[in-house]
Amino acid sequence: MDLTTSAGETTRRRFLQASAVAATVGLAGCIEEMGTEFPPNEEWPVSERVPDLPVRERADVLEERIPELASAEIDDPEKLASTLEEYDLVVESIERERDVLTIEYVNTDRHDEGNLHDVALIAGGYAALVDAGYDAVALGATILDDAPASYGSATVETAWTTAYNSGELTAAEYGELVVGTIESQRYDPEVEVEPEE
Repeated sequence: MDLTTSAGETTRRRFLQASAVAATVGLAGCIEEMGTEFPPNEEWPVSERVPDLPVRERADVLEERIPELASAEIDDPEKLASTLEEYDLVVESIERERDVLTIEYVNTDRHDEGNLHDVALIAGGYAALVDAGYDAVALGATILDDAPASYGSATVETAWTTAYNSGELTAAEYGELVVGTIESQRYDPEVEVEPEE
């Protein structure tokens, strides 16, 4: 097909270019109008869930919280429960099931602190209990929300605790092993954004 034309004729290419420019101008107007149909979003729905900066490193939390309770005088499970309650953990139950010490507690600060802070305290308290001679294979923690309903769990193996107590593991290393066992259900934040009336 020959697209060459005389000076006064419009070529097919120029026609298509002109059409594209016209369509772009038309769409720009539509997009501008579409943006004005909706109220401006003046609030980010997750703003309350963003932690203040700087965020503390996980290792820092473990190195602070584990030794804090590992040095406490805890010689039986009931003393472990009462010591944890001094740190605002609501212990629902603590009992021995075969060779495992089990604890159920309510995490009332899960949105602000997550599970790390409480699990680190439990690991430290269990280290003190094992150091006092308590014999068990492990500690199993069930994490409850404030309903209370179970939404997570963690395990502290006694072998890890013994290694920490003997100096083979640092608090951070011991804590990382314990934190690696945490399983929890994710809670989506409640989003309540209403347009201005």
